[in-house]
Amino acid sequence: MAPRPRWHHTLTAAQAEALTAVEIYNSPTSLRPLEGFLVHMHVAWLYLLHATFDKAKTPYHYKDPKTGRYVRVDGEKKSWELQKCIEVRWPSIKEPVRQNLELTVQLRNKIEHRFERGLMVAASGFAQALIMNYEAELVGIFGAGYSIADRVHIPVALSTFSREGAAAMASSQLLLPKRLRDFFIDYRARLDDSLLNDQAFEMRIEIVQKRSPKTEADLAVSFVREDDLADEELEAYKQLERVGRVILRDKDRDVANFGWMKPSVASTAIQTGLSFRFSPSAEFPRAWRHYRVRPDRNSTGKQRNKTNAKYCRYDEAHDDYLYSQAYVDYIVAELSDAAEFQRVIGWPPKRP
Repeated sequence: MAPRPRWHHTLTAAQAEALTAVEIYNSPTSLRPLEGFLVHMHVAWLYLLHATFDKAKTPYHYKDPKTGRYVRVDGEKKSWELQKCIEVRWPSIKEPVRQNLELTVQLRNKIEHRFERGLMVAASGFAQALIMNYEAELVGIFGAGYSIADRVHIPVALSTFSREGAAAMASSQLLLPKRLRDFFIDYRARLDDSLLNDQAFEMRIEIVQKRSPKTEADLAVSFVREDDLADEELEAYKQLERVGRVILRDKDRDVANFGWMKPSVASTAIQTGLSFRFSPSAEFPRAWRHYRVRPDRNSTGKQRNKTNAKYCRYDEAHDDYLYSQAYVDYIVAELSDAAEFQRVIGWPPKRP
């Protein structure tokens, strides 16, 4: 068997991040679904672009302009951050994929948790485009064998198919403060119409209820391409759009340990949420020891299974521990205060 290319591991991590993002977004038990989705999707995009550069043999590490040597952080070469990767991959600011990524990065930094439900309604088209663009980039660069499309399916929904549910969604969006509503208005205002109407910037899907399928091959939900519609059909859909719009979101199939993260992935998610350095070798173990979510490294036998089930689980097959999104959310909430961070970790927070 031929050895795997060196970018394969990075790409596998990117796939796991994207699947976790969709699961968090669609889970009714997620405390911060939009924020969690964006954090994991941006990590997925970062890994995907690093793998893309690696495959193309494009350098993506910073060098000291004076010495010409690689800049290193904790002994490792410093990789380009997501914004730098975006600018190199799509040099033109008129690229809809770039605009979608940059808008969602800005949105992630503006999320206020008490308004998250309204933001999910306002940003749903951008979130859908973010994952669809990711799949297109993944398959376009690495081939259909790396697609994650067959691991997700259409979710069951309530709010968009009842008058009360639709009203609740609309009202939650109306409760957004002016500064958040203005964010979307101002961002759109500086883009031309062709970019605004591009599905890669904001995905809009119309859903029409219909009778049960006539054949086993039919789907209960039909996807209609605008280019395939006759003029009268297109006009009919435009009339429907004036009445209301429903955004369809995908949901992942359940797999073993789905949604659980290795320390490196969990550390990245925590660091993103805190904006403090949170490395898997330093801050991360101090946190799980302090909060006693898992046994010490020298534990053996059945003792290794004694974890806080909500936050951590022991993976016997790989002899390591996995961490949940709930644990990431818990640590971000607990350690956002600098004083508490220092008390738990043992040193003041540092910038990544």
